[in-house]
Amino acid sequence: MHKRILFILAIASAALLLNSAGCKKNDNPTPPTPTGKQAVDEGGSGGQAFSDNHCTDIGQTPVILAYYTEWNTDRKPDLSLITHLNYAHGRFKNPKTGDGGIVFTGTNKFPETKIKDVKKEYPHVKIMMMVGGWGAHADGFSMMAKDEKKRDEFCHSVNEHMKKYGFDGIDIDWEYPTVSADNETGSDKNDTKNFNILLKQLRDTLGTSKIISFASSSSAKYVDWPTAIKYLDYVNVMTYDMGAAPKGHNSPLFKSSTFDSRSCEESVELHKKAGIPYERQVMGIPFYGKAEKNPESGTKIFDYSVGYKEMDDILNKGLYKGKPLARPVQRRWDSAACVPYLVDESGKNVLSYDDPESVTAKANFAKSKGLLGVMFWEFRYDDNNFSLQKALDKAYYGKETVIK
Repeated sequence: MHKRILFILAIASAALLLNSAGCKKNDNPTPPTPTGKQAVDEGGSGGQAFSDNHCTDIGQTPVILAYYTEWNTDRKPDLSLITHLNYAHGRFKNPKTGDGGIVFTGTNKFPETKIKDVKKEYPHVKIMMMVGGWGAHADGFSMMAKDEKKRDEFCHSVNEHMKKYGFDGIDIDWEYPTVSADNETGSDKNDTKNFNILLKQLRDTLGTSKIISFASSSSAKYVDWPTAIKYLDYVNVMTYDMGAAPKGHNSPLFKSSTFDSRSCEESVELHKKAGIPYERQVMGIPFYGKAEKNPESGTKIFDYSVGYKEMDDILNKGLYKGKPLARPVQRRWDSAACVPYLVDESGKNVLSYDDPESVTAKANFAKSKGLLGVMFWEFRYDDNNFSLQKALDKAYYGKETVIK
């Protein structure tokens, strides 16, 4: 409780009360304090450089970063709403052996072939290639990282994609070193050490003109952070998938006495303790909710993952995927965790999710801690009005855009 009071006091001078739940909204953007020399890109936006061993211009800050995947087949991203975009997915050409370099999967409304053209219109946006993912999507890393020839091939392939398409860097989504996710990926007890070797070689290959980031577990495990941070510009902390209905929240900002889940605050502090300064952390916000994974027969209302874009139909029309809800639901607000959730007529938590109120609270928290910014997974889950992205912009920049 003491930490929550300090958080509220830190932003109270510029905050507006959202509702009786007690979470505050700060309309005055306060970028994190720069560390190292300050760079300015051609578009005039500020960029931070952490040391001579990192990218000399990571782009406009505070960071509002979107993950954009090949599953986005109906909409292009609005680049006036974000500062950074991680373009996914790059995969290993030969995932079981880790050789052959990387390839992009699928097609969408924002193909990699158009990145150079898009950046002419939106020069403030940094666009990174995201490689990896969860489960089998991350396969190939372990086999590649421990083999010098395969590391050479990987780094060369990444560099060639940078030059061909105009990417500003790479986001590595190895979930996770030393662990076989869902028993679908290769792993090795030396993965953590080999990851550091890979990062150094990748930095040597790309130089200081490209961004290197890593998507980290909310637990802050699996990585030798004091070594890895020498080569990483920032860390995208995946502060989601930390719980699910009926017994947890997907992404609680603070610890809740109602549902036992790791919180965003806890995850940020775990990374800080492990060696990642606040100003090198980008905190994750899910644009989706989590329902019960394997409900008892006849009790299911929602799929395990529910995009925010579904919430208008659910709350205002009583529909889910075009069909009437199996049971009525209503929104509740956890004032301790600062996130909403849905309950059925018995009061059971049936869906934990985020909305404009909770993402505003999370942005205010990130600002109060001096974090580099926030990121979200992923673009396709926002509604057609970009309500969640605009809430983030409003909290950080005082307006529904990041354009200065």
